[in-house]
Amino acid sequence: MPHIALTPAQIALLAAPPLLLITTRLMYKGMASRLGPSRGYLVGFLFYWTCWCLLLPLLTVGPEGLQAMFQAPDPLFGRPGWLGAALLAAPLLVTYLTMFPAEVRGASLRVIVVSILFALVNGTLEEVLWRGAYLTAFPDSWLLGVVYPSVGFGFWHLAPQAVFPYEGPGGPLAFALMPVALGLVWGWVAKSSGSIRWTVAAHILLDIAGVAGRALLGGL
Repeated sequence: MPHIALTPAQIALLAAPPLLLITTRLMYKGMASRLGPSRGYLVGFLFYWTCWCLLLPLLTVGPEGLQAMFQAPDPLFGRPGWLGAALLAAPLLVTYLTMFPAEVRGASLRVIVVSILFALVNGTLEEVLWRGAYLTAFPDSWLLGVVYPSVGFGFWHLAPQAVFPYEGPGGPLAFALMPVALGLVWGWVAKSSGSIRWTVAAHILLDIAGVAGRALLGGL
């Protein structure tokens, strides 16, 4: 079996998911105990976005790599195109037809605006890390470029639950498995199309449906 030499950037990205989960969960929990749940929740996200979603990609793939991940998709939705379009649309249709009406009911304009701003930042930066950086660093590997970061993306969702635990069916673990599936879907589209443009858009729209402004503004 030939020896495969990994670059420092690749090693950093392979080590990142467990370290990310540990540090962000500690940050959420610590900040919530000091600042209260809503402010702690926001500070936890600011730490996650800055240190992990922005700084790590900058250090591993560089500014040129960040710019390249937003290039025009080619083919438009990957190949086959109908599959890519369906994979992007299906989660959005399900979410907006089921969860979104209940989540948005009674939400104030302030909550909606904050939710949209949160989605724009979170959806973009998470795609930069979990799709863009890994696909740039591991362009020839579906396992390391798509599957591995999808698992990391899913299980990182256990971190903010240190503040607001998921109480739906299946508990926190079930909530973490849903983003794993989304990560695989978005990873396929990003790799097949050569761009994260569509996955950023899909991620933002899905995050808007979660109406995160309620938690950030102390509405829970």
